[in-house]
Amino acid sequence: MRKLLLFFFILASALLHAQSISIDQLRKAYYKLNTDSTACAELYAKINKTNSTDNLINGYKGAVSASMANHVKSRQEKIKLFNSGKKLLEQAIATDSANVELRFLRFTIQTNCPKALGYYRQAGTDKKYIIAHLGSLKNTSFKNKIIEYMLSSANLSAEEKKQLHAGTKK
Repeated sequence: MRKLLLFFFILASALLHAQSISIDQLRKAYYKLNTDSTACAELYAKINKTNSTDNLINGYKGAVSASMANHVKSRQEKIKLFNSGKKLLEQAIATDSANVELRFLRFTIQTNCPKALGYYRQAGTDKKYIIAHLGSLKNTSFKNKIIEYMLSSANLSAEEKKQLHAGTKK
């Protein structure tokens, strides 16, 4: 009987561990989503097995789902994935609208999705918010990734890029 209980305890622990994903893992994998369909599918599968109540993870879950829409063939599936992702991301932002990382996730989705989807209206506000509040991020590596992404974005003016550079030197 003890062996059976020990077996189930080990199995349950393994399942719980397999279903967790860290913010650092999400941050590292996020930049590959638009260009690597395999990486996107793997992250989508992993994050959807996660039963997290963490608002930031749920924001990532939404962004990953919306990104996954780029890699499926069926038009119906594309719309389903995009809309469910958008809904999750918007819920996360509604819960914590001051979170620079969540606003960055929305900016990346809105600037990469087709305008016909109508999900682009907050991109300008998010861009300004990110530039103004980038200094509040504690994770230097992630902050540098955001800066790199923003500087390569066609959605920033020369003046905004200059502001971004100036903000990083503080």
